[in-house]
Amino acid sequence: MTIQAEQTVADISDADLVLRAVSFCKARRAGQPRWVAVSETFGLGSTYARQLCVKHGVDPYGKAR
Repeated sequence: MTIQAEQTVADISDADLVLRAVSFCKARRAGQPRWVAVSETFGLGSTYARQLCVKHGVDPYGKAR
């Protein structure tokens, strides 16, 4: 039996953590585009929120959950 080392959040890259947050953030109101949810989650303006979505391969105009 092999015991594997326990993983920590330090094992996850910053880029992957941001991608997860951008992908799974929730909008306050149904039907809002993802960039609005990203803006609210990260405290960014609309331009930076859209750029963050694009940088991580997420459609800024797709519907947020």
